[in-house]
Amino acid sequence: MKKFASMAVVPLFAGFLWAQVTKTETTTTKTTYSGTLMDASCLSKHTEHKETTTKSSPNETSTTTRTENKTEVVDCPVTTTTSTFTLHTPEGKYVRFDEPSNTKIVEVVKSNKTWNKLINDRKPVKVRIVGTPNGDVVVMESIQ
Repeated sequence: MKKFASMAVVPLFAGFLWAQVTKTETTTTKTTYSGTLMDASCLSKHTEHKETTTKSSPNETSTTTRTENKTEVVDCPVTTTTSTFTLHTPEGKYVRFDEPSNTKIVEVVKSNKTWNKLINDRKPVKVRIVGTPNGDVVVMESIQ
């Protein structure tokens, strides 16, 4: 009788294993960014290569190569023709947006009379954006 009981238990446990459901959740972290809206063409990255050669003895030459990346910012406020945007935060960081977000920003800028006045007067447009980081860009959800 014990053999029969143990044989019945194996399918019972196998049934429990098959009945388990795996649940996968993807969470996204929304972040609020505040700062000055700028034309993304303001940022340009330059790579500098500098080479230094020193001799440690008459028959040996040692060469050191240093690469330096610099971000240069030119005063470039948003205009009525701006199509790609970046946000300059008070901490000095630059937040770039994905293409659909840039399109949304263009639509909002065109419809906001206060921002249009600031743009025409070449004054800074201060905004607060809620979005989700995605690689090196932010996917914008809302802008105020």
